[in-house]
Amino acid sequence: MTCATCRHWDRYAESDISKKLGDCRFNPPVINDVLLARVMPGMGVSMSEYNDIECDIYVASAFPVTHEDSECGRWDSGAPL
Repeated sequence: MTCATCRHWDRYAESDISKKLGDCRFNPPVINDVLLARVMPGMGVSMSEYNDIECDIYVASAFPVTHEDSECGRWDSGAPL
């Protein structure tokens, strides 16, 4: 019962670097404060200075990245019970 066999897991494209990694899509993506600070530097800056705030937030949000051998308590085969 690992990520590799879970219906909520979305494997990255097959490549040498990422073939064992993927996104856990059980929950919606979350905003990473560190990434948000990088795409939107300067907390005192007016929001009107950004042309596309939705794009910045999208860049700073992500599903949890997991290894195919990881496991959690939310595994689901997708098969009917």
